[in-house]
Amino acid sequence: MGFSARPLAFLAAAVLGGSAGLTLVGPASAGADPQKATVNAATRPADASPAKSRTIRVEARLQVGEELDLGTTGRSVGDQFVFSGNLVSTEGPEERPVGRFGGFCVITDLEGNAGQCSSTAVLPEGQITVQGEQTGIPAPGPVTNAITGGTGEFRKARGQVTQRVLTPATWRLTFEISDVRPHRAGGGHSLPEVSAPKPPSLTGK
Repeated sequence: MGFSARPLAFLAAAVLGGSAGLTLVGPASAGADPQKATVNAATRPADASPAKSRTIRVEARLQVGEELDLGTTGRSVGDQFVFSGNLVSTEGPEERPVGRFGGFCVITDLEGNAGQCSSTAVLPEGQITVQGEQTGIPAPGPVTNAITGGTGEFRKARGQVTQRVLTPATWRLTFEISDVRPHRAGGGHSLPEVSAPKPPSLTGK
């Protein structure tokens, strides 16, 4: 297939582009006039928790990558790359797994070396979905894609994700998220630990 021996570089262009933990950027504005406050109170969720913004920084570590040569043999519009891996925090003295991710990219423009990508980050607080175009494959620069929604604390999430490629199989991701439910677990802002990642299993065609 036209991705040839460059599946990781192509994947590095894809979506989730990492590592540091979770930071609260700021709560919803306070001090609005009383009439507006009344409207906000009426539309506030049952638990009366204010929406907040967060910045989450993690490293995405590729574990599986699979090329799919679809349609015409060789690189062609519609070819796909399917991927998955682990999200790791490097905050503190030791790295720790904090979640996982997976998704796919579809080639849409051979001349522009571009594709449409969709992926999901799975964190203890919920899922975050991401979508957007990647260009410059297989050697992309930094890219920013849209947060399209989520579940749990991220069920009304919106914002963007910026990806910087550290190596073909390691990307630094910065999630800038608005309309997030307050994080309640333990009252802290660190990402909870999850099970250790599995060893890589990369394949290509």
